[in-house]
Amino acid sequence: MAQEAGLEIGPRTHWYNSDLAHEAKEWATEQGKGEPFHRAVLRAYFVDDQNIGSIDVLAELAVGIGLDPSDLRVALGERRYRKTVHDQYEEAREIGVTAVPTFVANNYAIVGAQPYESFRRLMAAVGARPKHES
Repeated sequence: MAQEAGLEIGPRTHWYNSDLAHEAKEWATEQGKGEPFHRAVLRAYFVDDQNIGSIDVLAELAVGIGLDPSDLRVALGERRYRKTVHDQYEEAREIGVTAVPTFVANNYAIVGAQPYESFRRLMAAVGARPKHES
């Protein structure tokens, strides 16, 4: 599906624990660069097959978007954002999220990678009006 949508995707040889990547994203958000860091993590994982559970990999990603890798290493070493991420996981479980990605709009959800038409139907179900039709 990613290739059909024109998204770059690499071969998947390993699955990595993403807890530290989530914690690092919280740190990057506090630095004002949460979104660019998030995109860098997604690229590292889905395109470059890098271990996003590695502090070294996450520090390199921080450098790539102009953040201080030593500060990130300290934050991850202290597990400064562990509780925040744990609370996010708990909230997801409480609302019934069982897989990634899950897209929620009002009380409706789409689980997994889905075609555009599924999102169009979800948005119609919650009363959203399209900005434009493609």
